[in-house]
Amino acid sequence: MVNESLKIQTINYQNLKSNTIEIHNSEIELLDNACKNLGFFNLVNHGLEDQITQLFDFAETFFALPQKEKEKVPRENRYGYVPNTSEALNLRRKTGKAEFIDLGLSDEIQSLLLENSMQQIHEYQNHGLMIASEVLKALGIKLGVSKSFFKQKMNNPQCRLRFLHYLPLSPNSEEYPLGAHTDYGLITLLATDGVAGLEIQKKDGEWLPVNTPKGSLIVNLGDMLARWTNDRYCSTPHRARIPKRSSRYSIPFFINPDPNVVIEVIDSCVSDRNLNRYKPITAGAYLASRIDSDSEPYIEEDLT
Repeated sequence: MVNESLKIQTINYQNLKSNTIEIHNSEIELLDNACKNLGFFNLVNHGLEDQITQLFDFAETFFALPQKEKEKVPRENRYGYVPNTSEALNLRRKTGKAEFIDLGLSDEIQSLLLENSMQQIHEYQNHGLMIASEVLKALGIKLGVSKSFFKQKMNNPQCRLRFLHYLPLSPNSEEYPLGAHTDYGLITLLATDGVAGLEIQKKDGEWLPVNTPKGSLIVNLGDMLARWTNDRYCSTPHRARIPKRSSRYSIPFFINPDPNVVIEVIDSCVSDRNLNRYKPITAGAYLASRIDSDSEPYIEEDLT
């Protein structure tokens, strides 16, 4: 059952970078509590506002194209375009409950429909990586690791930027095109268009919609960071509801470390009361195991 909107913690990015010790430390405490209690927070003053607007302009323009044109963008090695099942023309092509495009840090997909926007897309990705690095550095302080602990593990990060388009509700539509799930990786930066749809499950099992003002950058932690911190930090189940009147767009940026990095529980996250729960595994192997599996280890039952 979904009740009133959930107000998530707001974190001021500029305060995380502040040279004033009191401001810096106070914001890190807020960040640490947000990551322990919910695993979601709203990052403000991040400097990406104009770029987010440009990306949504691109998304709306692309997804408004005729279906035949959109399907000219290939799908290769999990990059490229995936059509909505109800709209797809090529029924042999992979489809989803929402249409989307996945783009990596390089030009993995070649298409005339994308080439004029790739520079601004890569600029956003680069700035997003810098922001994620600052957030992770702040968390590292609370975890008792070096300031470069996470940064040095992201020389060749496995990342993808996804442009999602949810069609309005129709009689034949499913209510949740994205059912209950957690993100597989390290950390996700989610740009939103202000249309309601994102819902988060609290620890008591209750589902609540999240207020996501247009231009918001919602940050959530993934399974990999939960594993790294022995579940000190939450990888929280969430889902997306189909919009009822107008289209909804969202742009998650999934950020992960180098594939050969070993995810091993950080020493400070182990104690007599919280024994080590996870065996070491490389980031690449872990992502592959989650992507190729239908299971959701952080969800005890089907809550959709």
